[in-house]
Amino acid sequence: MERWQDHYSVLQVHPDAEIEVIQSAYKRLCRKYHPDVNHSDAATEKIKHINLAYEALSDPVQRRAFHVEWTRRSVTRLPATTRVEVRERVVYVNRTPSKPAPPPPPVKDMGTPEAGAVLRDYFNKISSKNFREAFALVSDLDKKRFSYGSYVEWQESVAAIYQIGSFDIELFRRHNDLKADKDIKYRAEEFKVSVSEKDKLTGRVNEYSFTKFAVCENGKWHIYLGYRDLTPLLVQFKTMASTQEETILINQWDSYRETHDLTLGLLNKKGLERAAEPEMYRQRRYDRPFSVAIFKIMLPDRITDDGHRRHVMKYIGYIISKNVRLIDHVAWLGDDSFGLLFGESDKRSAILAARRILQTVMHDVAACFDFEIDMKMGVAPYTGESTDDMLSLCARTISASGDKARARVRA
Repeated sequence: MERWQDHYSVLQVHPDAEIEVIQSAYKRLCRKYHPDVNHSDAATEKIKHINLAYEALSDPVQRRAFHVEWTRRSVTRLPATTRVEVRERVVYVNRTPSKPAPPPPPVKDMGTPEAGAVLRDYFNKISSKNFREAFALVSDLDKKRFSYGSYVEWQESVAAIYQIGSFDIELFRRHNDLKADKDIKYRAEEFKVSVSEKDKLTGRVNEYSFTKFAVCENGKWHIYLGYRDLTPLLVQFKTMASTQEETILINQWDSYRETHDLTLGLLNKKGLERAAEPEMYRQRRYDRPFSVAIFKIMLPDRITDDGHRRHVMKYIGYIISKNVRLIDHVAWLGDDSFGLLFGESDKRSAILAARRILQTVMHDVAACFDFEIDMKMGVAPYTGESTDDMLSLCARTISASGDKARARVRA
């Protein structure tokens, strides 16, 4: 028989906890006990109970059924204080002192349901970038102080830098007369908002808390932002966004220069090694093969001008890149060699593809220029070594023998 589990106790939440609290508790426990973080055997067993509890409590139907059973067990789970034994008509009464029942947990004030609901709705719309509907939840006093256009511009500048991952709210305090203006007082509820945000520039996830007001205005609850002018915020976040865009472009350009050859516009050796990393992962996990090849170009001796040689090599690189698949990669290894990565190809498939490309290149060069070229190739399938070792194996193959073809067609 399957052992019964108290899901509330496993997730460390109150039986009346809302779904947002349950989700927050689940994420917190996963960060603590996930096998990628905690490698103990106890953590592996613990995460199974956590997933089982979250699956039951996150589904409204399963939660109602579990809550009925939990209530029944809570009522019938009474400590045995008296046990009577009868032996030869002699009655022995053994009384074991019972521990006093723990006091019931204090009832947590969750605030007015409508106030909490409008605040959650507001942050859901902000996180999904539905700024029009988010602005509709703002108080009339805020709308008098700033326009819809400036509000959207402010939120878009924030969204360009930060992305809301998750949030949690709880009541902080109530206000019977919150003075929002000299002639305006609100019945308000102040909530503590805990937010997890991702910095799009650094990729770092930050967690912080702040308070936000929900005010009752004309019998309905709205969000009170309290800003009299959004201009300082707009200047701050637009400056941050423009700086971020400039930094991203600089980083992208630096990354491109690191992995590409600017002369031919192809990958360099480091770029080919990076392109091979996901292929190695797929081979180890899914047993998908891939191969690496080297094309060695031999131009006629009469072409001695460096500019002319670069022009021919650039044309050859263009022909090669146009005759490979989208999952393949082409790199210039310097001087007279090109490297190719054939994704999801064993050695036989890679050799056939390389020969086809080799013949195409020599034919097109002979048709475009007034000379012929020789090409040699070496192919090595991935068997667990590094990309550099595979390229070395291809180079040794070329030195030892290599497949050599010669174009017979002249322009």
